[in-house]
Amino acid sequence: MPGMFSSRLAGIIAGAFFMVCWLVIPGCSNRDLEPAPAAEGTEQGAPPDQVFDGFEMTVTDNGIKKGWVTADRAEKYTQLNLFKASNLKVVFYTSNGEVKSVMTSLKGLIHTDSGDMEAIDSVVVLSQDSSKTLTTGRLIWKKEENLILGDSAVVIHSPRGVVYGDGIKADAGFENLEVKNPTGDINVLGEKF
Repeated sequence: MPGMFSSRLAGIIAGAFFMVCWLVIPGCSNRDLEPAPAAEGTEQGAPPDQVFDGFEMTVTDNGIKKGWVTADRAEKYTQLNLFKASNLKVVFYTSNGEVKSVMTSLKGLIHTDSGDMEAIDSVVVLSQDSSKTLTTGRLIWKKEENLILGDSAVVIHSPRGVVYGDGIKADAGFENLEVKNPTGDINVLGEKF
């Protein structure tokens, strides 16, 4: 009789264990394996449609070269009309094909429907002759207007001095600048202000 009791007890324990597993395990989940939230400018959790390593693109307007874009890597999101780029570099050209300025950033967004681009994180714009340098956190290039716009803090270094501001509007040649709330040291005709 003791053998029958122990085998029956073992059966009850095994059945109880099975019931606990059956009730508890379906309620458990591994949240670490869930997709990460979407990155800025991408579809919610959707992977890119295409990935390009060593990305290059020429930007034209009616057959005239306006810019040349390179990136270490670009991810294409077709439904959003968007490329998400890393280590972005944009060379802007005059209508004669001469370099106007060069813009670099750690990240960027290229809107394929409008041709507009956003440079994000450690943005630097260098004039063609290297006399002017602009640094900021974020800039937008509006293709249609050929303007560079920014609403974050900017610093501009030039032979005439250093200007700080809360944003900027400039042509892609970096010649005509409007700085929001400018401050700094500016040398005008040999006089420092």
